[in-house]
Amino acid sequence: MRSKLIALLATCGLAASLMAPAVVGTSSAGAAAPGGSVSATDLRTAPLAARKPGKPNKRWKVPIGPKFNNPMVPKDRFVIERHLLRAIRNTPKGEKIIISAYSLDRQVVADELIRAHKRGVKVQVLLNDHLVPGAQVRIQKVLGNNTRKKSFLKRCVSGCRADNNEYNNLHSKFYLFSRTGRNRNVVMLGSYNMTLNAVRWQWNDLWTSVGKRTLYDQFEALFNDMRPDWDKRRPSYGFCSAGRVCPAGDMEKYFNIVFPRYTTQKTDVVMGILNNIQCTYTDAAGAPRRTQLALSMHTMRGNRGNYIADKLRELHAQGCNLRVNYGLMGFHTKQQIGAPTARGRVPLRSTGFNLRDDVPTGDPEIDNMPESIERYTHHKYFVLKGSYKGVPDSHIVWTGSTNWSSLGTPQDEIMFSMHGRGLVRDYMANFNLMWEKPYSRDAYTTTYSSWRMVNGRRVGMNPMVTVEPDRLRGGGPTWEND
Repeated sequence: MRSKLIALLATCGLAASLMAPAVVGTSSAGAAAPGGSVSATDLRTAPLAARKPGKPNKRWKVPIGPKFNNPMVPKDRFVIERHLLRAIRNTPKGEKIIISAYSLDRQVVADELIRAHKRGVKVQVLLNDHLVPGAQVRIQKVLGNNTRKKSFLKRCVSGCRADNNEYNNLHSKFYLFSRTGRNRNVVMLGSYNMTLNAVRWQWNDLWTSVGKRTLYDQFEALFNDMRPDWDKRRPSYGFCSAGRVCPAGDMEKYFNIVFPRYTTQKTDVVMGILNNIQCTYTDAAGAPRRTQLALSMHTMRGNRGNYIADKLRELHAQGCNLRVNYGLMGFHTKQQIGAPTARGRVPLRSTGFNLRDDVPTGDPEIDNMPESIERYTHHKYFVLKGSYKGVPDSHIVWTGSTNWSSLGTPQDEIMFSMHGRGLVRDYMANFNLMWEKPYSRDAYTTTYSSWRMVNGRRVGMNPMVTVEPDRLRGGGPTWEND
């Protein structure tokens, strides 16, 4: 499979960039060559912090809306990281930077946060406790870990608002700036962590808003409730741009659900979303329409993945134009979503695959092991264009940190919904890019029910699409289990 993929990439002119050493983006990455010159191409592809640091630019305007990286094209890997670094760099003295994330290992981020603190910015960071790389050590040495102070870096044990056990994590990913450049009350959220994996191996999204004071205040209040690092589960709740009172729920312009949340199939918020979709409807002109759905999900598995997969297949059977792209899917979950319907199977592709050539060891036990996924979608977004809750011509995106898997609800997570034609257009464009070769692969395989001889050759008859194990698994050197 990989040899064919690499050949395809070569024909597309991408093989060289995929297989070549990538810009790693540490504090020394992108430095000038011995001659001292840096080309325009180097400046476009190097991480922002590789350039000469300067003072905050009070006139800088924060770009709003979603940003997406592409790990398979070097110049597009750092799109989100540059966006975040600019926001940190342009935060002036006396303002506040608040970060909640699963992981941080980027020295360039450490550099900018330390510089911000030294110029008088209050820097507050909460992270999960699974990883303690050098970048975190450097930041914590400067900020300390006392969450009662104005600045700190703290690693929550088993999540900040979740039960203290081996399964729970701080997994929410949001970035707040009281002011950066000319903008106040800046909120960024999505699937992005501040890691090398996030820029080199993962597809990620990060959505940005400015000037929404109540929305900013609600995220800051959530962060402050995370600071004590509770041993017992804190209550789930929702908020919107009007505050905690949101009678329309996800029909509000912006609506965020805060986890952990006790979840069964009947109480699952994802099932609530899927159950409120109408697959066929009539538009304002009286023309029949089908609702368009696009799901890009890091992982779906476990019992929760299974029943969500069943519902997705049901929506496809009802007439929704549904497409699903995933990074890692459980075998049983794939069987559920891939079962035939009267409309055929759900269109299913995966960005999860291995790009490295095999190097046989001579040991059959090692050589026959499942391959590790090296590049994969890390998104957790779902896009709807059509009829939702009886409202035709709805345009909604759900994004955030929560995977549609069994571990996606009992820990610190956020699930954020937003309405807008432009948002749906941008997310659909990103999804369509990933949907094409060479960025994703067909998640189904083909076999034959019978064979016969034709001109001396054995030829398969009655081809069937089957759902089979793809031999790929998470847990390789580039896989971040989040």
